[in-house]
Amino acid sequence: MKNLFYLLFLSLFHFNVQAQIKSVKFDTKIMYKFTYQNDSVSSASRKSVFTQLMIGDDESHFQTLSKFRADSALAQKGGSIWSVYSYGRIEPNNFLIVKRADIISTYEPVNGMGFSGNNELSYYEEKKVDMQWEIHPDTAHIHDFVCQKATTDWGGRTWIAWFTMDIPISDGPYKFCGLPGLVLSISDRDKYFTFDMVSISKVNGVSVTLDELRPDLVLQKTTKDNFFKERKKLRNNMTEYALLTGARLSEESKINIRAEMKTDNNHIERH
Repeated sequence: MKNLFYLLFLSLFHFNVQAQIKSVKFDTKIMYKFTYQNDSVSSASRKSVFTQLMIGDDESHFQTLSKFRADSALAQKGGSIWSVYSYGRIEPNNFLIVKRADIISTYEPVNGMGFSGNNELSYYEEKKVDMQWEIHPDTAHIHDFVCQKATTDWGGRTWIAWFTMDIPISDGPYKFCGLPGLVLSISDRDKYFTFDMVSISKVNGVSVTLDELRPDLVLQKTTKDNFFKERKKLRNNMTEYALLTGARLSEESKINIRAEMKTDNNHIERH
């Protein structure tokens, strides 16, 4: 199924067979509640999930808690689980964001599928310096920490962050980083997307490598622009993709899929 999909869009991707991310030791775990609204005109589409930021000496990993648990279970079973693709809305939170040195690397399947049903994974890189912050004098107390306000125009949105220098970690949820302290809370100006810290704790953890998740994994290096072009193309042609990959759809199913895709219109980064 997925091989046919990638053959369609082969021309825009540069392939890289290097499928390994080295195992990383973590000593700090920060949990955030992530609330998002993927239909800009319907507050009923608001959802909340828990996410985690794992921090080591040289890099950090950010992902949803559900993805972390699914990947951990998959690694224990040697990557043998298989799931059925559901045509319609693309899962928007099936990413792994790795920050190291001055680079942010995002690992995410174009079709939103997890490792259990997908052995192809795209990744692209961005520079941390592309996120320019303005620090303001405003302060607030969050979880007994004194926080300061900062703003940035990034990803097509204006973001308002509250960071604390009481925790001198220049990191935060999602791709946000570069401030002189840990980001405890951040939201876009329209409050479609909000990350709020829930807890911070010391841990003794080690990350799972991609080879442990799927030994047959094909890792594809692309650019951020091309990644979002391909995802937009998939969103706009979901029924055609379903038919191409062998699915049998009734006319009612086609109508339902197209209607659902219209509500999938509000994404954390605008491209």
